Amino acid sequence: MGLQLAVESGHFFDSPLVTYRKVSAYRIIPRNQKTGYISIDGEAIPFEPFQAEVHQGLGLTLSKKGVFEAPGPLNWDTVTTSERLLA
Repeated sequence: MGLQLAVESGHFFDSPLVTYRKVSAYRIIPRNQKTGYISIDGEAIPFEPFQAEVHQGLGLTLSKKGVFEAPGPLNWDTVTTSERLLA
């Protein structure tokens, strides 16, 4: 319950229960079950492994305020690229 309330107040990323990592790609592999439901943007996709890649400049972020809704974890902007790669 506390994490849900933290989203609204903008403190979600400050929780010790939340891990934040900048990634360029990820792969999700459903395990230990034969069937299930996966949706992306509300659209059902087959229940099988899939991956996504982040392409700089090809995405669009929409928000009510015209800015990112959450500022991110404390001091995230002071982490170097090398530190991100080694995390």
